[in-house]
Amino acid sequence: YFLISYAQKRLREWQEKEAKKFFEMTRKKQHFESTERTCNQTILSLSKIISENILNLLNTEEILQKLQDSPENKLALWEQMKIIIFTRICILVYSLSILNVILRVQLNVIGGYLYRDSVNEDAPMIDSDLQAKYLSLCHHFIGPGVED
Repeated sequence: YFLISYAQKRLREWQEKEAKKFFEMTRKKQHFESTERTCNQTILSLSKIISENILNLLNTEEILQKLQDSPENKLALWEQMKIIIFTRICILVYSLSILNVILRVQLNVIGGYLYRDSVNEDAPMIDSDLQAKYLSLCHHFIGPGVED
């Protein structure tokens, strides 16, 4: 009887330990997926802003208007238009890639700290000012950083 009781107790302990591990793993996965959804939504909204900024900086409307007025230097204007369009494409690809990487790293680092803070009460909490400063780097990139 003693061996059966001991075996049942050990089995219950093992089941509780496994259930706790499974719950913790599920919680981590859920937190990570939530962070990724937030990241994807943020990237979508910020990519529109950064695209508009780049399109405004490298505007082709003036050259297009000159071409429609039938000037004698059409070849030079077409060459200038090609350069601006190629530059626009390169900068869009480059800046959207940088935005994607920067934002994913920043949000996942902050998300990791927030998860750690929610799990471990003894851990020092991440300061909201520090979060704001960290995310302001991305804000700078979208605004004046693109122009630089």
